[in-house]
Amino acid sequence: MSAKRLARTALAVIVTVGIVVAIIVGCGPKWGNGSALHQNEETAQSSNSQVSVTLPSYYMENMVFQRNQPLVVKGTVKFAHASKQIDASKLSATLAQGKMTASATAKIAKNGSFTCTLNAQKASLKPYSLQVKYDGKVVTELTKVYVGDVFVAAGQSNMELNYAQYYEGNNDAYNFGKGLVKKTDLPKPLVDKNVKFVIADHDVKNTDFPLANVNLNAGAWLNADSTNSLHLSYLAQQFALQLRAKHPNVPVGIIQTAWGGTPIRRHIRGGDIYANHIAPLKDFHVAGVLWYQGCDDAMNFSTATEYESQMTALINQYRSVFGRKDLPFLYVQLARWPNYQYTQNVREAQRTTLDNANLQDRSNVAMTVSLDTDKGTSALIHPLGKDILGARMAAQYLAMENGTKNAVSVPNGPLIEHARHTANGAIALSFRNGTASRLKAMQPNYSKTASAIAPNYKSAPKATPLSGISNIAAPTTTALQGFEVANYSGQWQAVNATIRGNQVLLTAADGSTLNDLNAMSQVRYLFSGNPKCASMLYNDFNLPASPFITIVE
Repeated sequence: MSAKRLARTALAVIVTVGIVVAIIVGCGPKWGNGSALHQNEETAQSSNSQVSVTLPSYYMENMVFQRNQPLVVKGTVKFAHASKQIDASKLSATLAQGKMTASATAKIAKNGSFTCTLNAQKASLKPYSLQVKYDGKVVTELTKVYVGDVFVAAGQSNMELNYAQYYEGNNDAYNFGKGLVKKTDLPKPLVDKNVKFVIADHDVKNTDFPLANVNLNAGAWLNADSTNSLHLSYLAQQFALQLRAKHPNVPVGIIQTAWGGTPIRRHIRGGDIYANHIAPLKDFHVAGVLWYQGCDDAMNFSTATEYESQMTALINQYRSVFGRKDLPFLYVQLARWPNYQYTQNVREAQRTTLDNANLQDRSNVAMTVSLDTDKGTSALIHPLGKDILGARMAAQYLAMENGTKNAVSVPNGPLIEHARHTANGAIALSFRNGTASRLKAMQPNYSKTASAIAPNYKSAPKATPLSGISNIAAPTTTALQGFEVANYSGQWQAVNATIRGNQVLLTAADGSTLNDLNAMSQVRYLFSGNPKCASMLYNDFNLPASPFITIVE
């Protein structure tokens, strides 16, 4: 053996012995903790730890992004050492699903806020991963996010209404109406893992979107299941149920910002709920806004009379936040309730908002009439019937989704256009074009048998959610009720109402035509807080006419 070979062999023996000794005394690499690998990780982490990225609170695992809209990833970025400047060209976001990837480089403001705008993606029930990288290294990651349809569920208690907050604990007797409503009357919790939701906490101190404990504890948007759905708005659940039946391959995301007992002014720019629940959502695209609010503003005359201008401003502002001037905005007109003096005035403001000239875009705005939906529980401020409302709102949204922007083609009940004296002494009521087809008298079903179910779209693809509403009202031969006229003195009197084609003719209550009907200057319909009638005006959508008050031309 050569001298060189002997030397190499001796050196190898010495090294081996050294390693064995080191292991024995605990000085060398321990296979259990992988410190050699850990050293490489530390090098990578030290590079990454120089950069920190903070995403908005609602950017969480299991979240849903809006399909067919630019996908915006936003947040703040900074170096650990303030002296260093972030290189925008090195910060990026990547969405990946299998072999598909979409990436975008960030735009960074001086204050460190950034946005990465990725190309729009199609809906998928399969999860994507979302990574934010700096200089090619992952800084933060959401392992499962989805792309589908996202809706904001906003307003006050009738939107927020859920089992956990309203039917458990100290307030359960009040909301059950001392036995008027039983647990079996409440909608069953939605069980659908492809409906995911995040709820805003009742907190206006946190300038970021404040998370409710159920999301904070989970660190994620929640899947709708028999436990989680106890915290989710009943109305949002019922709306989502209808959409999932229509689009089984499209996840639905719900962002619940509703807050019980709040006036509309708090939800508008300048209000604390707007500042903490809506403004943080800026640049996050959604499919639409669901709104149910107004009870609080019906308590006094001034807030009721201001409601139309406030509502108009709210629609414009929310659309601005979400970046679409024609964003679908669907809202519920106040339900029957006897206890606030100006409920009917707020209803009227909600109706006239549809035509308010200050709306930046009047398309894709729709109102759902609720007077016939409470299943006999109008004594409660939180009545039953959220399944019926959800179906009606879903029908309106699906019409908008299909490209129908004009309210003429969106399913609406009859909407008053004008009232005019006729030559023979009657008053003729005309309705907005497209809302008065095949007018008919129907008797509402104010029992708990009234219901709405999701239609079977596989067997009837052209069906709408309205097809699934069963026995909400039945045709009746009873004359239409609830129409009244008055002169400038304000003395109201009931009149006969008869359907004539696409109009309603009003004549004196005794059946004859009185000369003094010509002196009547005002007409109103079901204009009270808790109107009771056995015969209401409907159209071929099987939707009821909105209550109204108007002048006679």
